[in-house]
Amino acid sequence: MEVHQLRYAVAVADAGSFTAAAQSLHVSQSGVSAQVARLERELGLTLFDRSARTVTTTPAGDQLLARIRGVLAALDDVRSTADHHLGLLRGRARIGAVAGLTWPAFLDALVAIRTEHPGLEISLTEGLSLQLQDQVADGRLDIAVVSWARSTRPGLNCWVALQEHVTAVVSPTHPWATRTVLSPADLLDAEIICMAHGTGMRAAYEAMMHAEAHPAPVAWEVTLPSTVRTLAERGLGVGIVTSSRADPVDKLVHLPIRSQHAISQLGVVWRGRPSPGPPTEAVLEALRSQLGRP
Repeated sequence: MEVHQLRYAVAVADAGSFTAAAQSLHVSQSGVSAQVARLERELGLTLFDRSARTVTTTPAGDQLLARIRGVLAALDDVRSTADHHLGLLRGRARIGAVAGLTWPAFLDALVAIRTEHPGLEISLTEGLSLQLQDQVADGRLDIAVVSWARSTRPGLNCWVALQEHVTAVVSPTHPWATRTVLSPADLLDAEIICMAHGTGMRAAYEAMMHAEAHPAPVAWEVTLPSTVRTLAERGLGVGIVTSSRADPVDKLVHLPIRSQHAISQLGVVWRGRPSPGPPTEAVLEALRSQLGRP
């Protein structure tokens, strides 16, 4: 088997089709199909189920693709380590971030990486915190900025940039706008606007409510924190957000929730094994430098 065959197989798994994989690799679709088929023959196993419109991995393919990703990451690290000793930093770093993260410190970190390491190829993928952690764990991403309630996914290293607090937000015309604090029980009488399952914000809200022996109802389930704020500003309910210096400025009334469990973490996760290569280390250093500033 050859390295480019392994890279083609990973591209097909990520793209969900041979055509999309070929486009991302800038090669012909027939070339990708032929090389993946040749790899399957050499392995004696079928990696992909081609019977539907979307190509999916077989059970054997799931296990082998995880190993293939590890092999490719190790090969990239060999090249990156050699460049590092030559005073260069090349290779690629695949970064993930929670959707809608507009924290200036995070954006400054991306600029710093590009400025300090122009030879480094970086990419950014947005998503839900839980999904991003899974992608880091299986090698689809190298590092990600995510949030979590109690702990990160097992097997990942983490660094906490901010400790956030679960907070309610309401419009200035809401009946609660004159209040200064809420209890978790108060939320049971409100139409709650919150993020979807898989986000750190939703996990923190549910963890707090369950710790207080309450259900965690949600009337409006959305995918972006900006949508939570927009709906709350229009008076459609009580938004649940995590409050920290990463928050954008808004005109909402922020009401802290009185609970020792109203805590969430925002930080960085990466794989402990295999050890991160120079590109990932460079990204981690930039994130720590920028996100750690007061």
